[in-house]
Amino acid sequence: MTTQEPDDTEFIPATLNAITVGWLTRVLRRAGILKRATVVAIEVQPIAAGSGFLGQTARLIITYDEQEAGAPASFFVKLSSADPAIRQQLGKVGLYETEAGFYRDVALRPDFPMRVPRPDLVLYNKQTCECLLLLEDLGQAEFGDNLTGCSSTDAIVMVRQLGRLHAHFWDAPFLKQLSWLRSLTEEAQFRIGLYRTMLPRFEQRCGAFLTPHVLETAKRFAQVLPTYIERMVDRPQTLTHGDFRADNFAFITTRGERGVTVFDWQVARRAPGPRDLAYLLALSLTVEQRRATEASLLKLYHETLVAHGVGGYSAEDLRSDVGIGLGSPLTMWVIAGGMLDFSSERGTDLLKRVCERLGAALDDHQFISYLDHFA
Repeated sequence: MTTQEPDDTEFIPATLNAITVGWLTRVLRRAGILKRATVVAIEVQPIAAGSGFLGQTARLIITYDEQEAGAPASFFVKLSSADPAIRQQLGKVGLYETEAGFYRDVALRPDFPMRVPRPDLVLYNKQTCECLLLLEDLGQAEFGDNLTGCSSTDAIVMVRQLGRLHAHFWDAPFLKQLSWLRSLTEEAQFRIGLYRTMLPRFEQRCGAFLTPHVLETAKRFAQVLPTYIERMVDRPQTLTHGDFRADNFAFITTRGERGVTVFDWQVARRAPGPRDLAYLLALSLTVEQRRATEASLLKLYHETLVAHGVGGYSAEDLRSDVGIGLGSPLTMWVIAGGMLDFSSERGTDLLKRVCERLGAALDDHQFISYLDHFA
């Protein structure tokens, strides 16, 4: 399988309906996926009702005029937003460029240590911020769900995989060669401004789900966010997923062994790895489950780092970095809670659970004490 980046004249469909049999045949042949067969029919099965702000997603069921070995019967397709203004806004934070770059430059590396969807086609236009990904269809897998959270068994699987990923890229010079992979400092001003802008809307929408102390923590974090981001660059840097939670996991059990595929790499960054771990613990485990298993999961993560070559990083360093790393889910969900539409029944339930779990984690780790230090 191959991927490609288009030249300036490459056409990228703006909507799912603009994906035609002729266009799909042409790009699949150009990518080397098809040799003889021609696409004669496409059935579009939208995956998320109301999608279109961050992007458009669907499953494509493909019919060919003849059988050909290696021709996929279906794809998962991910398009950028159909709205040019929204595309440009999201382009400022590199959402589409980052995910396209990840699947083009990193995901297919033979030594990449985590299972991700196979990218069959990657198209991205930097001028228009248009993006199209044709990815392996994971429709037969068991998808994670942030509402129910991870089981204790799946949490172990995820923490072990996360440790392998972070160890593989721990302070790796290779990451700085990827122009699309941003560090936290490169987008600091935009992130700070967005957090502060969305905070009042987040409080309005989510205040009923949060204790006064957690709301005060969120407000104080806004004041010290510039210093917080500056301090993040002093910690070891690695490839982080950035949104490492159950909704972005797909599980398959083969011969009794539990395996996982991790998708949605739009906010991958060059950043301290424990931010991902804090994100997982705070958002994808129930409060009781996290409190009961957190110590063992931190121990597993640290042992995995050491087993895969990371030295000079103690268990105490990790404990502190996970506590500080709670700023990652706090930032993400203040912005998401203020910006995105969670008015559906599931959306409201998800926001409530996220707020409850995140609030408990912030309190348990005394996150506000770190803010005093930064201030």
